[in-house]
Amino acid sequence: MGIFNIISGLILLLFGRKLFWLFVGVLGFIVGIEFAAIFLTDQADWVLLLIGFVTGCLGAVLAIFAQRIAFALAGFYAGSFLTLILSHAFISTDTNLFLMLLGGMVGAFLAAWIMDPTLIILSCLVGAGAIVKALDMGQLASGLLFVLLLSIGIFVQTKLFTRLHTD
Repeated sequence: MGIFNIISGLILLLFGRKLFWLFVGVLGFIVGIEFAAIFLTDQADWVLLLIGFVTGCLGAVLAIFAQRIAFALAGFYAGSFLTLILSHAFISTDTNLFLMLLGGMVGAFLAAWIMDPTLIILSCLVGAGAIVKALDMGQLASGLLFVLLLSIGIFVQTKLFTRLHTD
C-alpha cells in the first residue's frame, strides 16, 4: 500500500484540481480503506480493498455526473482523511468517529462554498499527507516534509489553474 499512497499522493499533490474525478476517486478509495480498517479490523485485506474500490468508484462516478455533489463529497473525504491523520499525529488514542465526521462536514462545507481554491488546498493537503504517511518518518521530519510538499503542490496547482483560466 505504501507505493500506492506515494503515487496517488503525488497525483493529488500536483494535479488534484485538474483531475477532479481522479481526486475524488483516490480520496474515496483511501477513506474507504481507512474507515473499513477502523470498523472491520478482523476482515481480510481483500475486503478492505473492495470497500476502498467501491467508495472510490462511487466518488469518481459522482464527480463525472454530479459535479456539485462530488465537490461536497470530495471535501467530506478530504476532511475525514485529514482529521484521521491529525488525530494519529497529535492524539495517541484511537480516532474518534465524531471527529472524523466533523472534519468531513467541515471539508464538505468548504468545498461546496469556495470550490476551486478549496479543492487545490484539500488535494494538496491529502496528497502531502498520503506521501508522508507512507514514508513513516519521525515526527519532525514528517512535519517538515509535509509543509514542503504542501507548498510545492499549492504552487504547482495554482500556476496550472491560473494558466488554464488565462488561456
